[in-house]
Amino acid sequence: MSSPFWAYVEALPETGVLVLSPEESRHVAARRLRAGDVIVAFDGRGRQAPARVERIGRRDVELVVLGVETTPAPSPPFVLASAIPKGERLATMLPMLTQLGVDVWQPLELEDSAVRRIDPEAPRMRRILIESCKVARRAWTLVIEPVCALESLLAKDATGPVVYGDREGLRGGLDAATRLVVIGPEAGFSEREHRALREAGATPHAFAPHNLRIETAAIAGAVAAWLARGERAGGTSAPVLAGGSG
Repeated sequence: MSSPFWAYVEALPETGVLVLSPEESRHVAARRLRAGDVIVAFDGRGRQAPARVERIGRRDVELVVLGVETTPAPSPPFVLASAIPKGERLATMLPMLTQLGVDVWQPLELEDSAVRRIDPEAPRMRRILIESCKVARRAWTLVIEPVCALESLLAKDATGPVVYGDREGLRGGLDAATRLVVIGPEAGFSEREHRALREAGATPHAFAPHNLRIETAAIAGAVAAWLARGERAGGTSAPVLAGGSG
């Protein structure tokens, strides 16, 4: 039996009638759903509800909400911080992080960063996050923090061991309590950044035998942290910082 279709809504009422946006309505029509079918409506902020398709119009779809369920925000969150991948590589990375249970992505501005600025509120970025949530069937969208420097990140209180990607680092599994994994750009961390990581008590860890692109290292770090936690995270609950030094 296939999983029900997920549709995003800005606001989810406890009960009653709900009209989908034109964009979400087009998705419903493309799936050839019919009146009487039940889908899942979600708001990306932890609330989701089974909803019965009441009417499919030319420009909108009307649903009847059957009862709202709330998924608590993960605590502590699973954070992945990384240098920013170029162009479409970022559009590839964000859905992967969503599917792998990363709660927060912290973009970093590092000495050898090729990309130093992004707009987390850009419409395209928002669409990517919503569509990723629908694919992953998760109640919370990935949170994207404002770009910051490595020193600012390390100044925050860590909720567990801090790991950073380094091809010459330790091999094997991560500590189950790991809540922060840091990875730099393809060129790796600078000597100053390595020193800052060591002084913060971070442990170098190799995620592969070779140098990795940012998005590859981020995905590897997310998988390693998830396996270490040994749990199924609906929104997830642990931090990872990603970069390309694998």
